[in-house]
Amino acid sequence: MMTHYVISFSGGIGSAATVLLAHKLNLNYTAVFADTLIEDEDLYRFMSDIERVTKPITKLQNGMTPWDVFIKERYIGNSRTAHCSQRLKTDAVREWMLKNYPNSILVLGMSLEEQERIERAKKKWSPIKVTSLLVENNINSRCTIESLIHDQNIALPRLYDYGFPHNNCGGFCCRAGLTQFATLLSVFPERFEWHVQQEKQAYEKIGPTARPFLKHMKNGVINYLTLETFRDMIQ
Repeated sequence: MMTHYVISFSGGIGSAATVLLAHKLNLNYTAVFADTLIEDEDLYRFMSDIERVTKPITKLQNGMTPWDVFIKERYIGNSRTAHCSQRLKTDAVREWMLKNYPNSILVLGMSLEEQERIERAKKKWSPIKVTSLLVENNINSRCTIESLIHDQNIALPRLYDYGFPHNNCGGFCCRAGLTQFATLLSVFPERFEWHVQQEKQAYEKIGPTARPFLKHMKNGVINYLTLETFRDMIQ
């Protein structure tokens, strides 16, 4: 029986290149995308362009945003614990995969320079087998990965052009630092303000145990900032 692969398409260039590579190699694969519902609009354009030269990508979503997850589980994610990613992406793909393709191999869009992440993923996803087609095919440089995309006349996601390291969650991430949130405020001020309001609602609904995730080091002391406080500092 021909091996079947399930490719987790995140919206980033690594997973996009992986889908294109699987299609080019004529592998037996299904690509799946778990939507956090706060993605940048251009991610959907990018995904559509990938589908145009490959085949439809299965879309998953449970109707929750990361802030909904924080409120439901009564704590806000931070640099150590991003349970939003676990619930909205990992759990969603795992449940769908075990239901539809229980004997398939999960493919993540990681390159050789992310070997540590690959090893963590193998433990995280067990007993599902995990691999990287990029590593298997010695495609490890960012330039080569981007070439797979450019060769299909597909423009890269705009978040990269704005300076964001990933094309996930519209530039928001509870694990991100001050630089990324300064970029988010500069490029998407209305989007930043939406997160300010979501954070306020989370504090109200979770109560006094809720804590900010942004960290600011001053005189060797770590201070935690709300998004509103950080916005006022920048402005």
